[in-house]
Amino acid sequence: MPPAPDKPSADTASRDLAGAMATLASRPAPKNDKRKLSGRERAAVLMLALGEQHGSKIWSMLDDDELRELSVAMSSIGPIEADIVENLLLEFVTRMSASGALMGSYEATERLLQQYLPPERVGAIMEQIRSPAGRNMWEKFSN
Repeated sequence: MPPAPDKPSADTASRDLAGAMATLASRPAPKNDKRKLSGRERAAVLMLALGEQHGSKIWSMLDDDELRELSVAMSSIGPIEADIVENLLLEFVTRMSASGALMGSYEATERLLQQYLPPERVGAIMEQIRSPAGRNMWEKFSN
Protein backbone atom coordinates (compact mmCIF):
# COMPACT_ATOMS: atom_id res chain seq x y z
CA MET A 1 0.00 0.00 0.00
CA PRO A 2 1.49 3.41 -0.90
CA PRO A 3 2.25 5.75 1.98
CA ALA A 4 -0.40 8.37 2.81
CA PRO A 5 0.40 11.82 1.44
CA ASP A 6 1.84 14.17 4.00
CA LYS A 7 -0.58 16.73 5.38
CA PRO A 8 0.72 20.28 5.21
CA SER A 9 1.70 21.64 8.57
CA ALA A 10 -0.31 24.45 10.16
CA ASP A 11 2.66 26.74 9.55
CA THR A 12 2.75 25.88 5.84
CA ALA A 13 -1.00 26.33 5.55
CA SER A 14 -0.79 29.73 7.25
CA ARG A 15 1.95 30.83 4.86
CA ASP A 16 -0.11 29.62 1.90
CA LEU A 17 -3.16 31.54 3.12
CA ALA A 18 -1.05 34.65 3.79
CA GLY A 19 0.46 34.40 0.29
CA ALA A 20 -2.98 34.12 -1.30
CA MET A 21 -4.21 37.13 0.66
CA ALA A 22 -1.14 39.16 -0.33
CA THR A 23 -1.79 38.31 -3.98
CA LEU A 24 -5.41 39.43 -3.65
CA ALA A 25 -4.38 42.64 -1.89
CA SER A 26 -2.04 43.57 -4.74
CA ARG A 27 -4.86 43.51 -7.29
CA PRO A 28 -6.65 46.70 -8.36
CA ALA A 29 -9.74 47.82 -6.45
CA PRO A 30 -12.82 45.76 -7.32
CA LYS A 31 -15.51 47.10 -9.61
CA ASN A 32 -19.19 46.73 -8.85
CA ASP A 33 -20.05 43.11 -8.04
CA LYS A 34 -22.53 41.48 -10.34
CA ARG A 35 -24.30 39.94 -7.35
CA LYS A 36 -24.92 41.68 -4.05
CA LEU A 37 -24.60 39.34 -1.10
CA SER A 38 -26.37 39.71 2.23
CA GLY A 39 -24.36 39.61 5.44
CA ARG A 40 -25.25 35.96 5.98
CA GLU A 41 -24.28 35.09 2.42
CA ARG A 42 -20.98 36.95 2.81
CA ALA A 43 -20.24 34.98 5.98
CA ALA A 44 -21.17 31.75 4.17
CA VAL A 45 -18.84 32.53 1.25
CA LEU A 46 -16.03 33.43 3.64
CA MET A 47 -16.43 30.18 5.60
CA LEU A 48 -16.61 28.12 2.41
CA ALA A 49 -13.48 29.84 1.12
CA LEU A 50 -11.61 29.28 4.39
CA GLY A 51 -12.46 25.60 4.27
CA GLU A 52 -12.14 23.03 7.00
CA GLN A 53 -8.53 23.69 7.91
CA HIS A 54 -8.69 27.48 8.25
CA GLY A 55 -12.30 27.84 9.40
CA SER A 56 -12.39 25.23 12.15
CA LYS A 57 -11.62 27.66 14.97
CA ILE A 58 -14.43 29.98 13.85
CA TRP A 59 -16.90 27.08 13.62
CA SER A 60 -16.06 26.03 17.18
CA MET A 61 -16.91 29.52 18.47
CA LEU A 62 -20.41 29.73 16.95
CA ASP A 63 -23.54 28.99 18.98
CA ASP A 64 -26.32 26.72 17.69
CA ASP A 65 -28.39 29.54 16.17
CA GLU A 66 -25.36 30.97 14.35
CA LEU A 67 -24.40 27.51 13.11
CA ARG A 68 -27.91 26.94 11.81
CA GLU A 69 -28.16 30.34 10.07
CA LEU A 70 -24.73 30.00 8.50
CA SER A 71 -25.43 26.43 7.41
CA VAL A 72 -28.71 27.44 5.76
CA ALA A 73 -26.94 30.26 3.90
CA MET A 74 -24.13 27.94 2.80
CA SER A 75 -26.52 25.26 1.57
CA SER A 76 -28.65 27.65 -0.44
CA ILE A 77 -26.13 30.15 -1.82
CA GLY A 78 -25.51 28.34 -5.10
CA PRO A 79 -22.54 29.10 -7.32
CA ILE A 80 -20.52 32.23 -6.56
CA GLU A 81 -18.18 33.57 -9.23
CA ALA A 82 -14.48 33.56 -8.43
CA ASP A 83 -14.15 37.34 -8.71
CA ILE A 84 -16.88 37.84 -6.09
CA VAL A 85 -15.10 35.45 -3.71
CA GLU A 86 -11.79 37.21 -4.32
CA ASN A 87 -13.34 40.63 -3.75
CA LEU A 88 -14.95 39.46 -0.52
CA LEU A 89 -11.65 38.03 0.76
CA LEU A 90 -9.85 41.20 -0.27
CA GLU A 91 -12.38 43.34 1.59
CA PHE A 92 -11.99 41.17 4.69
CA VAL A 93 -8.19 41.39 4.60
CA THR A 94 -8.29 45.14 3.92
CA ARG A 95 -10.57 45.79 6.87
CA MET A 96 -8.46 43.64 9.16
CA SER A 97 -5.18 45.23 8.10
CA ALA A 98 -6.58 48.78 8.28
CA SER A 99 -7.64 48.45 11.88
CA GLY A 100 -4.92 46.07 13.00
CA ALA A 101 -7.22 44.63 15.64
CA LEU A 102 -10.86 44.32 16.48
CA MET A 103 -12.67 45.53 19.56
CA GLY A 104 -16.27 44.72 20.16
CA SER A 105 -18.50 47.06 22.12
CA TYR A 106 -22.16 47.86 22.44
CA GLU A 107 -21.74 50.99 20.33
CA ALA A 108 -19.65 49.27 17.63
CA THR A 109 -22.23 46.48 17.39
CA GLU A 110 -25.06 48.96 17.06
CA ARG A 111 -23.23 50.93 14.34
CA LEU A 112 -22.55 47.73 12.40
CA LEU A 113 -26.14 46.53 12.64
CA GLN A 114 -27.42 49.95 11.51
CA GLN A 115 -25.58 49.48 8.23
CA TYR A 116 -27.52 46.31 7.38
CA LEU A 117 -30.80 46.24 9.27
CA PRO A 118 -33.89 48.46 9.56
CA PRO A 119 -33.80 50.81 12.59
CA GLU A 120 -36.65 49.07 14.42
CA ARG A 121 -34.90 45.71 14.18
CA VAL A 122 -31.60 47.20 15.40
CA GLY A 123 -33.44 48.77 18.35
CA ALA A 124 -35.06 45.46 19.28
CA ILE A 125 -31.78 43.55 19.10
CA MET A 126 -29.88 46.15 21.08
CA GLU A 127 -32.64 46.27 23.71
CA GLN A 128 -32.27 42.51 24.18
CA ILE A 129 -28.53 42.94 24.72
CA ARG A 130 -29.00 45.63 27.38
CA SER A 131 -29.99 44.61 30.88
CA PRO A 132 -33.33 45.71 32.39
CA ALA A 133 -31.59 48.58 34.18
CA GLY A 134 -30.66 50.06 30.81
CA ARG A 135 -26.96 49.39 31.17
CA ASN A 136 -25.00 46.63 29.57
CA MET A 137 -22.95 44.16 31.56
CA TRP A 138 -19.65 45.98 30.96
CA GLU A 139 -21.04 49.29 32.19
CA LYS A 140 -22.14 47.57 35.42
CA PHE A 141 -18.67 46.07 35.92
CA SER A 142 -17.00 49.45 35.44
CA ASN A 143 -18.77 50.93 38.52
